[in-house]
Amino acid sequence: MIRLLISFVLNLCLAIVSMTAWSQNLILEQEEPDDEIAVVGYFCKNDTMTYRQTHNKYKIHEGDTTVSESYVEEFMIVVTDSTNDGYKMKYVPLSFTLHDADTVTAIMTSAMSQLMQSVVCEFTTDELGQLKSITNWREIRDKLKKGVKATCDTLYTTIPDLDSIMPRKSLENILLLHFSTEEGIRNSYEELENLFGIHGTILEIGDKEVETEEQGYPQHISARIGYTTIEDEEDDFEGDYAISTHSTTIIPVEDMMDLGFGALAMMMSDMVNDSLDAVRDQIVDSLKMAKPNGAEIILKEYCGFFLNGWPKEYYYEKTIDLGIGQNIETRYIEWVSRNWNIYIREDEPTDNKEI
Repeated sequence: MIRLLISFVLNLCLAIVSMTAWSQNLILEQEEPDDEIAVVGYFCKNDTMTYRQTHNKYKIHEGDTTVSESYVEEFMIVVTDSTNDGYKMKYVPLSFTLHDADTVTAIMTSAMSQLMQSVVCEFTTDELGQLKSITNWREIRDKLKKGVKATCDTLYTTIPDLDSIMPRKSLENILLLHFSTEEGIRNSYEELENLFGIHGTILEIGDKEVETEEQGYPQHISARIGYTTIEDEEDDFEGDYAISTHSTTIIPVEDMMDLGFGALAMMMSDMVNDSLDAVRDQIVDSLKMAKPNGAEIILKEYCGFFLNGWPKEYYYEKTIDLGIGQNIETRYIEWVSRNWNIYIREDEPTDNKEI
C-alpha cells in the first residue's frame, strides 16, 4: 500500500505544479503588411464547430514508457446568440472513450466524464470572443455533486484498501468543495479556456525570447506568432494564424513536495499523516540526488485559428523532468467539422452564406 501512497503523492504534486505558458513550432509567413495579429472572434448565430480532444499521460523511466491515462472525447460548440456585448454559446458533449485507467486519477476522470455526457454547458464570451462566464454553472454543480458519490463508489470499489489511507469522506468533501463555485466548474472545462482564453489579445508577429520570474521561479519563454500556410485548399484560408510557445521553468523539489503534501494532508487518515513527513523526506532526498538544481517543467503550446477567429487546433505538452524519469501530459484538440455563417460588416450586404 505504501507504493500506492508514494505514487499518489507524486501524481498529486505534479498536478499541482502545472503551469501554463504560450508555446511554439509554427511556420511564419510575413507577406502581410501588418506587424500585429488581433485574436478576435467574428462568430454568427448558429455557427457550429465539432472538435475531437485526445488526452494522454505517460511516464518514461529507464527507457520504458508506461501509459497512465488515455482518452478521446468529442464535443460540439454552438453559437446560440450574438449580441453587442458578446456571444452566447453552448458546449455539447458527444462521446467519451477511455483507453487506459490504471491510476486513481484516470478512474476518477472516466467516472466523472461519463456522468457529464448528458450535461450541456452554456457559456458566454465578450464581444472579442474571450471566455467570460458559465451561465448554468449551478445546474452543472448540482449534477456534479450527485456524481461525486457515484465516482467515489467506482474508485473505492476498484481499490478496496484505499479507504485505509484516504478516508472516503475526506475525498468527497474535497471534490464537493472544488465543484461548489463557478470558478471550480470553469476549471473543469479546460478545453473552453484552451480554445477561447486568449481572444481579445493583440500579438506582435515574429519570434520572441523572454527571461522572467513572474511565476516565482526562473523561466525562459520563446514564442512565435504569425500567419500559417495553406496546406489544404478546402480546409485552410489565407489569413489563418497561430501562436506557439515553449517555456522551461526550474522548481526546487522541496517546493513541489510542499505543495503536494500540503494538499494531501487534508485528505489522508491520521495514521497515514503521521508517516507523511518520512515519505516526503524520502522522495525529496531521491529527487535532489537526481536533479540537484530542481525539477524542469517544460511546456509547449500551439494555438491555431481560422481567419474569423474560430479555434482551429490546440496542442499542449507538459514534461516534468525529475531526473529519475519524465512525466508527460499531452492534449490535442482538433476541429472535425464546421458549419458557419459568413460574418458581414455593416457596409456589406446582409445575406449570410454558409461555408
